[in-house]
Amino acid sequence: MTYWYIEDAGGGCKAFSEVLVLVSEDPRCIHQRVLPLTWESSISVEDMVFKKVLEMLHEAGVTKEDFLYVCSSNLFYNLHEWLTDNGYQWETAKMDGLAHEVAESSFQEQLVEAGFPSDIQLEERNYREFYRSVDVWIKEDLSRNQFIKDMRVRCKPAQFKYILRANTGHVRKCSRCREKIQPFTPMVQYRYREHGKKKSRYYHPGCTPVQPHKNKLEPANITWKEKALTGAVLPNKETKPCQVCQREIPAGDKAVHAFLGKEFIFGHRDCFLSPKNDEN
Repeated sequence: MTYWYIEDAGGGCKAFSEVLVLVSEDPRCIHQRVLPLTWESSISVEDMVFKKVLEMLHEAGVTKEDFLYVCSSNLFYNLHEWLTDNGYQWETAKMDGLAHEVAESSFQEQLVEAGFPSDIQLEERNYREFYRSVDVWIKEDLSRNQFIKDMRVRCKPAQFKYILRANTGHVRKCSRCREKIQPFTPMVQYRYREHGKKKSRYYHPGCTPVQPHKNKLEPANITWKEKALTGAVLPNKETKPCQVCQREIPAGDKAVHAFLGKEFIFGHRDCFLSPKNDEN
């Protein structure tokens, strides 16, 4: 089995081509592609990325016996679906090591070849500051506009801005019906920018104006005190005990979160499915 890593670089920069890499560390093997600055507008950026990565997978001879670690970026959403549908072993991961190094150094090489100062580099993953420096450099000379990406073809379709997920512990208001969205119940989040600031709107799943393309919802259908409840499986924010078995659930581990009236219900998913829970 070979372990492969798929990473990108430059996606947040307004100029220069995004770099895509497929690497294995043992044996050391590196494949890479760059996205064009523009292309036929009928092709989404996710489709373009998928096409390029598929080329690398075939070129590298990746098989279903191998394991792939893939960046969680939305750029790879179509790839994520394809890997699952075709029976590949994979999971998302934050990239470090060779994949990250190759992607970032390749993106930096593009900049330097175009005349960008080689002493200005990405430091400690401070992408905002680094890309701001690139933007300032581009604006210093009109001839450098040739390096600017075509953002029209990279614009996300509306459904990519809507995510089906579980509400957290806060009561929110649906942006359509204005009724409450109760904690730990399904909701659709719409993410957008206004005057450069990231903002969100929230909807009941039945109220959303656009069907979400991404599903992060992990519902939990449980019985508590002889009542059927629908909660959500979410990472635990702080260490606290399961209400069924009393064992502590560490912060960061996933657990069932739900409400019965004003009573907060919390615990291991398996505990709520066990016969012992029938006694509650």
